[in-house]
Amino acid sequence: MRKNQQFRFARHSWFLAVAGLTALGVAAAVTASTVATLTDQANLNVGADGVGSPDRFDIGVVVADGTVEQADGVDGFDWVVPGAQELVPGHTLTTEIPVFNNTPKLNAETSFRLVLRNGDGSVAPGMPNITPYLRFTATVSGVEVFSNVSWEDATGSLGQLLARGDAPLVQGDAYVPGAAGSEERLELTIAYLDEAGVEQLNGGQAALAVRFDAESVRP
Repeated sequence: MRKNQQFRFARHSWFLAVAGLTALGVAAAVTASTVATLTDQANLNVGADGVGSPDRFDIGVVVADGTVEQADGVDGFDWVVPGAQELVPGHTLTTEIPVFNNTPKLNAETSFRLVLRNGDGSVAPGMPNITPYLRFTATVSGVEVFSNVSWEDATGSLGQLLARGDAPLVQGDAYVPGAAGSEERLELTIAYLDEAGVEQLNGGQAALAVRFDAESVRP
């Protein structure tokens, strides 16, 4: 009987051991179920068509024949000024430059300044340079920006040209006005002083340019 009791006890002990393993197995199954949670994800493309304005920021001018000139080249565009080669001491000449914002959705804060070509305003070696005897006056839409100044002080602002609000024009297109406020007109007057020493500049000329700079502004 003692042996049988020991045998039963051994079986009982084994059963408990098996029960313990079963319990551990259940616990492991529960843990696995907790780890294997349901998952999902969402992927968002930032900006359906990309980030950044697809429109090229651009300003342009309108030349005498009514077409668009980009004037982007480093050498500049030769702006024709009637009477430029007939300017003599004591006289003036005036030119009007239409400038427009060619960007559909961005405004353009636009400034301008006079610069000397060839570094010092001379046209060619050996030719008298009349730059020191020239004075400049500018108006924008009839409002005076500066008056009777030398080239160093000939700088000013066209203000903020509003967005064109339409498809941009390209080089050589017939100019079609955009939205109101997208264009301004710069009137530049050049006076040749008749002062002592000017007689030494007989046959002299000056090489000048107007530079326009623009910065984009969100409306």
